Amino acid sequence: MNNHPSLRTNRRKLLTALGTIPLAFGASRYLRAAERQDVIILGAGLSGLYSAMLLEEQGFNVTLLEASDHVGGRVQTRTLDGVRHELGASDIGVMYARVLDMMNRLNLKRVPSALKIKPYSYHVNDQLLNETEWASADANQTAGDEREIAPSRLQSHLLGLHNPLENLDDWLLPQHYGLDIPIAQYLTSQGVSDEAIRLFGHSYNGTGMNRTSALSLFRDTTRTNFGIKAFMQMKAAGQQVAPLSQVAGGNQRLPEAMAASLKTEIRFSQAAAAIFHDTRGVEVTCNDGSRYRGDFLVSAIPLTALRRIEITPTLSADKAAIVHQMEYYAVSKFYLRPKTKFWETDGYDASMWTDGPVERVFAGTDENDEVHSLLVWITGQGSRRIDQMGREAATRFVLDTLARIRPASRGQLEVLGYHSWGKTPYLNGCGHSYSAGQIERYAANLPAPEGRIHFAGEHTRRREFGMEAAMASAERVLSEILQVT
Repeated sequence: MNNHPSLRTNRRKLLTALGTIPLAFGASRYLRAAERQDVIILGAGLSGLYSAMLLEEQGFNVTLLEASDHVGGRVQTRTLDGVRHELGASDIGVMYARVLDMMNRLNLKRVPSALKIKPYSYHVNDQLLNETEWASADANQTAGDEREIAPSRLQSHLLGLHNPLENLDDWLLPQHYGLDIPIAQYLTSQGVSDEAIRLFGHSYNGTGMNRTSALSLFRDTTRTNFGIKAFMQMKAAGQQVAPLSQVAGGNQRLPEAMAASLKTEIRFSQAAAAIFHDTRGVEVTCNDGSRYRGDFLVSAIPLTALRRIEITPTLSADKAAIVHQMEYYAVSKFYLRPKTKFWETDGYDASMWTDGPVERVFAGTDENDEVHSLLVWITGQGSRRIDQMGREAATRFVLDTLARIRPASRGQLEVLGYHSWGKTPYLNGCGHSYSAGQIERYAANLPAPEGRIHFAGEHTRRREFGMEAAMASAERVLSEILQVT
């Protein structure tokens, strides 16, 4: 699948060392299906598209149904004022082996990520300051050694202090289920101050500090650390590679190119309303009355969409429970054009981290490291509150809040766009979030097939995350179906 043997060899060696060789490298060992069979796939995001590609390559007849009018799921790019912005999946890590191989296969180039994450300026407890001022600032109400850690680094620092997970799938081991408790409860048990816990809650992907499982955050921290290790190994080997990259021309070009490579024509505006399945096959009925029959079904849609579909007979008790109970955290993004370099006027960095309702502001830069745009990124409960305001009121609120906490920005910002993943039809969130107790009870069973229904998507992840997890799930589904054909 990779047209560049040298890249494939280097990546294979790296992934072998880290224990994460993707199935795609060994897919040739599978035999084609004994006879041509039909597979229905719900969802034309990365997991659905890659499932379709793999199944077609193995001789299956694929019907791909997409509820919206476009491919990509949470991989979407928009051009605003001549600048490309990623609405969803924004970065490709060096360990995204499947994604990178697919880009090579489809002749897509990658470029360094445009978002300038650091350095930050901070607005905390009504005080604006740079990171160098944080440790001794009156606004810093954390305790002891915590005072030396800037708010934007509290999450990685606190989770890194006591992370017991050594391997990417250790989070599924029963010996770690004691960490499947609310993250706030865990941090309190470790003596973390209330103020540090409050600040932690302003910059993480979750649904609430008293809900999100600490074990799920350790899982993500472990995967991030493996990515950092991989990047450092590549750098030490003399490879010129950015730690985070994007598809040249926008990440949306990846799902579009994958869709164009398919033999089947994607059927848009086909939202599934009901699924019937038995030992003979599956039947999908869509909202418009269309019906599709197949030997297998691949659900490559978020659980927020799957839970709206009537499934007969019902899924097993535990599978049905997690499908209906899994929460998805919301993300709201506001894309701003600065009229002037107001950050040079007030002397604070363009990117901001705040403990208020606008949460974080990332500076987008060009190839010369010049700031050309600002991205306000609001997550979780803050995003839900913003989304309740409506578009016009929300954009006005963001500009007014920035003007209040950073006076130099008053009148110097123009809102070019606003995107809410919490309000996006059929998705209603940016990513899944395990609540306390759900990993122990449900995680091991979540990806398992139910009869002729198979499950793909980043929410079924084991070792990867983001776009790479979506791609990995498609390979697992291929293996499951081939084992029973």
